[in-house]
Amino acid sequence: MTKESTREHKFIITDDLYFEGRISDYSKKIRAKVLSLSDLDKIEEDSQHNIAKVLFYISRGELESRHEEIHNFLKLHPSVMSSFIIKAPIDYTGFQALSIEEELFFTNVPEEAPVIFLVKAVVNAFTSLQMVVDKFELQKRINVSTNEISKLTRIGISLANEKDFTKLLRDILNSAREISNSDSGSLYLVEKDEKGNPRNLRFKISALDLNSDEFILPINKKSIAGYVAYTGKQLNIPNVYELSGKEEYKFNSDFDRMSNYYSKSMLVVPMKDHHDEVVGVIQLINRKKNFHLKLTLDQLKSNHTLEYDKYSEELVMSVAGQAAVAIQNNNLVHEIETLFEGFVTASVSAIESRDPTTSGHSFRVAQYTVGLAEAVSSIGVGRFKDLNFNPAQIKEIRYASLLHDFGKVGVREKVLVKAKKLEEYELDLIRWRFHFIVKDVEAKLAQKKIDYLKKHGNSGYSEFEQSIQLEYEMERQKMEEMVRVIAQSNEPSILEESNSNFLEEISKLSYQTTDGNQISLLQPREFGFLSIRKGSLDFDERREIESHVEHTFQFLSKIPWTKELKMVPAIAHGHHEKLNGGGYPRGLSAVEIPVQAKMMAIADIFDALTDKDRPYKKAVPLERAFDILKMEVRDQHIDGDLLDIFIESKVYEKTLHKRLEG
Repeated sequence: MTKESTREHKFIITDDLYFEGRISDYSKKIRAKVLSLSDLDKIEEDSQHNIAKVLFYISRGELESRHEEIHNFLKLHPSVMSSFIIKAPIDYTGFQALSIEEELFFTNVPEEAPVIFLVKAVVNAFTSLQMVVDKFELQKRINVSTNEISKLTRIGISLANEKDFTKLLRDILNSAREISNSDSGSLYLVEKDEKGNPRNLRFKISALDLNSDEFILPINKKSIAGYVAYTGKQLNIPNVYELSGKEEYKFNSDFDRMSNYYSKSMLVVPMKDHHDEVVGVIQLINRKKNFHLKLTLDQLKSNHTLEYDKYSEELVMSVAGQAAVAIQNNNLVHEIETLFEGFVTASVSAIESRDPTTSGHSFRVAQYTVGLAEAVSSIGVGRFKDLNFNPAQIKEIRYASLLHDFGKVGVREKVLVKAKKLEEYELDLIRWRFHFIVKDVEAKLAQKKIDYLKKHGNSGYSEFEQSIQLEYEMERQKMEEMVRVIAQSNEPSILEESNSNFLEEISKLSYQTTDGNQISLLQPREFGFLSIRKGSLDFDERREIESHVEHTFQFLSKIPWTKELKMVPAIAHGHHEKLNGGGYPRGLSAVEIPVQAKMMAIADIFDALTDKDRPYKKAVPLERAFDILKMEVRDQHIDGDLLDIFIESKVYEKTLHKRLEG
């Protein structure tokens, strides 16, 4: 309300029947409407929407008899600013005993005082009232501005902290509606083509919560939202149904017809980023006096719907600016997350490409571990009833699981993919050695035949040849049995005791060739590998494989993880630890192992057991895998309560079935 408009609402309440006649020469100077005390209801009507300045010029007798009535009127009408001039001697102080506040009394004017004196008192009283009104209006504006600044600050903080993009868009629209007192509104986002040029506007949300699918609008001047996106300028339309027709844009009333709504005033503003590029459009509809007041269809068509003023434009533009930054930041965060997700996926693929036999292992372990974490969060009983993982912690667990074997890039490939105790070429070398020995034995026996013929001729040769052949067969069979045991011992399965003893005997044997050289049937290195009790790796190779956990930790520790993902290295570091302290690489006890790592340990073992056949092991049935895992619990390697949740919740089912179907 302007100062000029407030001056028009001036009233003089008097019991002097001749007052207007006495001041008629000064009426233009005073410019006030004169009323009797019985006409207070007229002031009531006027003061509903405006501040009224009311000067009471009444006699002392009328004041003293009707002060309670006047007091109650002023109490019920806070928008009435009043002052009192009492028709009484200058020294009259009787008003001090009345119910009306003493500060409302301006002065006394004796009845015999000149008119000019009365006029000056009236003018001065209204001037004083105007100062009070101006102070009130100023304070009101300060309060409103402070409130709006507080709102904008709160909105900025809220938008900056919101990570859920759908909720962010809804918060943007609701914030713009609230700060402008808009009954409804919509939000559109700009979509770009492959070259980064604006392509179209996509409708995202409406304040009316309509069950409407997203749709697109071309970015041009034909539609209201398209015009704003195209030009980057806001539109403030008092009544969309009263457009002149000369505008480049048109209002589409289909929305009103389909939703039983009535759009009248409209404010449409662009959301611009720091490059001054339009990233979206906020369309606000039907400004009203009270944001929380729900308007009926008839009220929307009436004067209950207000035009958007300049101040509303400025406030909404401020929100739009903050919204554009929030959207851009959210998009940037999403792009970074997508980039990192791609990096993680590529890293895991690179790891698994070095060992095709374990392809998919890291992805499955991540699925199993995340499933177990979600199951733990959903239970309300037992040891873990108070353990709940939020979405950020679930993401942390997933990344740790995906990257838990990344350190294998630091393990030599021949060790990483080693399927048997000896490489195939090494076993072939042993076979050729025994083949050579058999041939050398054959050559020695052939020489014996020649020597016999030279010395004895054909006499008794047939019997001699048979004995030589028998000797050859015995040597050949002996060599073949040795090769068979060696080949059998080369498998990564548990080494049988009999084979172990036989290997030791073979390692002690040597053979002297026809040219006098001594050949060991098994070299010490060969015997060392073949004597491995279980698996295909010797002590040094197993240490090298186990070092992948430390390599993983060192690699992951170099990544500048966000606060929400800071536990990724520690979780991955602990997935081979055992509750009894016998795990590696640090030999942690149960209380020192993060619960996320305990869950990953179960997932890791389960996948290793149930994965497809590998060169060094066969896949085991589901029930057998559970039995083995329960044995791990009895040996205090893994957590029994977590295993129970894993089995009971069947977190493995979806992934396992999908893999089997594949």
